[in-house]
Amino acid sequence: MFGMQDPSQTLLQIERYMQGGRLELSEVMATQFCDMMLANKKRDVQQQIFLLKGLRLMCDVYMLRDKASQSMTAIKKMHRERKSLVKILEKNAPAMLGSMQPEHEDHLRAGRLYAMAGKVGAAKKSFAKCEALVPGHLPAAIAAVHLLPNKKHVERLLASVSQAGAVILNGGMFQLNPEQAPSSGLEDVINALSTAAQELPSHGPQCNASIQNLSDQQTAITKGEQAANERLQSALDNLKPKHDYYQYG
Repeated sequence: MFGMQDPSQTLLQIERYMQGGRLELSEVMATQFCDMMLANKKRDVQQQIFLLKGLRLMCDVYMLRDKASQSMTAIKKMHRERKSLVKILEKNAPAMLGSMQPEHEDHLRAGRLYAMAGKVGAAKKSFAKCEALVPGHLPAAIAAVHLLPNKKHVERLLASVSQAGAVILNGGMFQLNPEQAPSSGLEDVINALSTAAQELPSHGPQCNASIQNLSDQQTAITKGEQAANERLQSALDNLKPKHDYYQYG
């Protein structure tokens, strides 16, 4: 059996296998790991943290393997064990509550899986929970439009984009980075708006106008970067000697 001696290393190994595309093995390991942790009815705080992370990995590997319909039990366990962890921390280590993975990330994970499994009602509730926890939650709005394009989700996406502020260039990537909500890559935002325009023609003009605005901002940033690079190169060129003061021969 995997991981009872060193759960943290087992979790890291599962993540490495997932990143390397060894998804079948990842699923087996995550399933066995979670079963072993769940069998221990006297888990301490750290073991409960390990269990919750294992359940998240199990949900993620189901998503990567297009086995969302088989993840329903894992999703329910993930939410249940998160609540258990909160209770344990409130009683034994309240200072650790702030270091927990944000709740909205688990609801986003669940929403994606529910949508892929055809559980429309549950998916809508999960995406709405993300918005309730973090207003202007762009990743949830993007996922909802791609998986369940409807009027409410398109309008939520438009509102989230509008609230997100200006396009920025961060680490060589264009993105929207709201102050109080998760960021999203500009390409992901534009793709979602394009999908929204196609799936809901009544909102096409608004979506296309938003796309144009974002694209204009990207172009302006790119031109500004180019102009700055040109000024820098010009300044460097001016530092070079204009004449050869020494001749050799």
